[in-house]
Amino acid sequence: MVLAIVFFLLVFLDQITKAAAFALVGVDEPVRYWLGKMFGFDTLINKGMSFGIGADQPWALPLFIALTSLAIVVMLFFVLRLRPKHRFLRTSLVLIMAGAAGNLIDRIVLGGVRDLIYMDFGFTCFSNNIADIVIFFGAICFILALLFIDEDALFRLGKNRKKEKEQLEEAAHSLVESAKSEEEENDPSKNG
Repeated sequence: MVLAIVFFLLVFLDQITKAAAFALVGVDEPVRYWLGKMFGFDTLINKGMSFGIGADQPWALPLFIALTSLAIVVMLFFVLRLRPKHRFLRTSLVLIMAGAAGNLIDRIVLGGVRDLIYMDFGFTCFSNNIADIVIFFGAICFILALLFIDEDALFRLGKNRKKEKEQLEEAAHSLVESAKSEEEENDPSKNG
């Protein structure tokens, strides 16, 4: 239930920020910088994928809609199938789904994705939106979950220590049980 609320809140946040930015700034206006030349508002509609890939192709929009829809359904299937102990992995998938759904809404309604946040890191510059940022952090969390965080992670720190602790507890429990049974056998009041 909490993950569903997170999903809908993120989609709502993405859509409301896009609507507000486009209502206040307009479309295809020059970049309005707000933190040096590194960050700014750049309202544009990207008809392609990342960096505008496929924007001028007639087949691109239906393909992007179909692939995004399929990806959301597949991720939802995994979110519902994963056990509760995989909380971090499930959360990362929900983040990716929310970002994908926010951009999917734009593609279906407007024929492209509304971008509004301009970033220039010197070696590259691009415009994105809340959905893109949520997808990025969801992907980072997904990788961390698979490699380090979840109980079945590939490189989980302390993974062997946990197994060793369980084995020690089991050995201690069996020693206590054998000591009790030996004590009962040697008790003269019971052998009487």
